[in-house]
Amino acid sequence: MLEFCARILETEANAVTDNPLIFADSDEALSGGNFHAEPVALASDALANILCEIASISERRLAILVDPKMSGLPAFLVNNSGLNSGFMIAQVTAAALVAENRMLAHPASVDSIPTSANQEDHVSMATHGARRTIALAKNAASVIAIELLAAAQGLDFHAPLKPSLPLQAAHAAVRAQIPAYDKDRYFAPDIDKIRAMVESGGLVSADQAIANRST
Repeated sequence: MLEFCARILETEANAVTDNPLIFADSDEALSGGNFHAEPVALASDALANILCEIASISERRLAILVDPKMSGLPAFLVNNSGLNSGFMIAQVTAAALVAENRMLAHPASVDSIPTSANQEDHVSMATHGARRTIALAKNAASVIAIELLAAAQGLDFHAPLKPSLPLQAAHAAVRAQIPAYDKDRYFAPDIDKIRAMVESGGLVSADQAIANRST
């Protein structure tokens, strides 16, 4: 779906949107309403759904990790869970971000308010659709960051067992930025650091380095 959206947006970015279209060689002026941004609006709505789903499934994996009945790990991924809340509030944060994304993912393209004395009688709302994906992407990256922090904590509890090489690389990349949680501390700076890693592709680079070394 991301590839599909990219193709649509690339096509529209390179399209001629002037109205009318002027062809000097043949002395023609053709009016065709080429300015309509409906393809961009529809692609933006699809992108919003993708971001919403990515965050939603990430939060569900996180919820399983913090639940000792499901994961077999200490409750909320911390020792002395009665004294420490561990990843409880982090999972609540992820759930809140997913809920916000679901509201933001309402399709912009289905809404239209005519303008210009009803001359522009079907408005694509593409700008709204595109702008809200910025917030959606940031929220989704934050949810993934929280899951990564929780997953790294879960792997720590499984030591000395080791996961696959790509997961070891991901774990090492997280731990290079954030130490393990032995007691409660302020989560926001840790989430921000790992979200920046997600957005920059740092984890993908770490996994690719392992893959290249393996081959």
